[in-house]
Amino acid sequence: MTGLTYNTLKLLCGLIPISGYRRLARRKIQSRYIAPEYAKWIDDLHNNKSNFVPITDKPFKRKSDTPKVFAYYLTQYHAVPENDAAHGKGFTEWTNVAAATPQFVGHYQPKIPYDLGFYNLLDINVMRRQAELAKMYGIYGWCFYFYWFSGKQVLEKPLYNFLESDIDMHFHLCWANENWSKLWDGGNKEVVLEQKLSDGDAEKFFADILPFIQDKRYEKIDNKPILMIYRPSLFDCDKIKSFLDTLDKLARENGFDGFWFMASNAFNFNTPIEYGFRGIIEFPPHGFGKNVDFVKCLCFPTTTTFSVVSLSRFIGDRLYITKPNYTVFKTVFPSWDNTPRKAYSNGKCFNISGQEYKQWLSGVIKWTRENNPENQQYIYINAWNEWGEGAILEPTTRYGYKNLELTKQCLEEE
Repeated sequence: MTGLTYNTLKLLCGLIPISGYRRLARRKIQSRYIAPEYAKWIDDLHNNKSNFVPITDKPFKRKSDTPKVFAYYLTQYHAVPENDAAHGKGFTEWTNVAAATPQFVGHYQPKIPYDLGFYNLLDINVMRRQAELAKMYGIYGWCFYFYWFSGKQVLEKPLYNFLESDIDMHFHLCWANENWSKLWDGGNKEVVLEQKLSDGDAEKFFADILPFIQDKRYEKIDNKPILMIYRPSLFDCDKIKSFLDTLDKLARENGFDGFWFMASNAFNFNTPIEYGFRGIIEFPPHGFGKNVDFVKCLCFPTTTTFSVVSLSRFIGDRLYITKPNYTVFKTVFPSWDNTPRKAYSNGKCFNISGQEYKQWLSGVIKWTRENNPENQQYIYINAWNEWGEGAILEPTTRYGYKNLELTKQCLEEE
């Protein structure tokens, strides 16, 4: 890279037209080499602690009318045979996270975890500390991803460890019902585990989740356990309705008043009632549509398909405010950047400042208070620990407890 000047890189990235570059050359504007500037920026990125937010000394105090904030929770932080076979021995989410590199000037990567470090979720004390932090900042519960393939469970050990523990944290499950592929996109290429919905699966599924929904910490509305399904439209509508009907019947036979079924709006899903759901739990960045703006920036290497997206208009103009004819639990994120997983294959980084995150979350809190019944005051955050997609509340070595602190401030200000 030391052989390329700053303006040459801009030319290669398409940020200066050839004619403009020739004018720069004719005017004999002396170009700066980017290498020293890059080195200075990288040094600042990893050593400047002026942006570090320390842990709070004033834990959040929940009020009776405080909305219940749930954060999506990923269990992909321990080795399993399926990942060993697909990605190499010992692979976990941390493998990609630690190897991430900046894709444009000013890009914050890699993101390094603080407080718990590169943890292993088979250690129950990790989850104990996570719950302590979450409650300290006003997070009410976790929405655990549940990986289930016609009776085969994967990444389930942390969930069962949690179930057997005394950790005081509310939770519910989200069935991550996509194919498990090496490309992390739920698609049909390089499939590790295929997702099907076969006859008898409803009974198997219910038997496997029964210990969870019977737990006193499992979140319920009117004695109906909340169950979220990520992509119901992957299955035939009649098949998923039959599946839900059977689950509902089994729940009633086991002392519940049925299930509180919710779907995500991933991949533009917007017909939950037709499929048998009460409504949607949002899953941004899905659902943004054309309400965001792509930003030109100095990217490297020049062959990358990585893109940067601004959320300023989406948040500033309150384009997240919608009111469809079904129940909606709204979701925000403090950051989102899937560089670790997809840097060179259509990866995206969503630019969002701390102030914009606060504005978004505060707006969602206000909307929820005004539009959802008292027993449905739920807000979701993507995510507690999606490090591979940069959607994290957990602290980092650069910013400390910033995202958690901003979340707490929003809840305290309402």
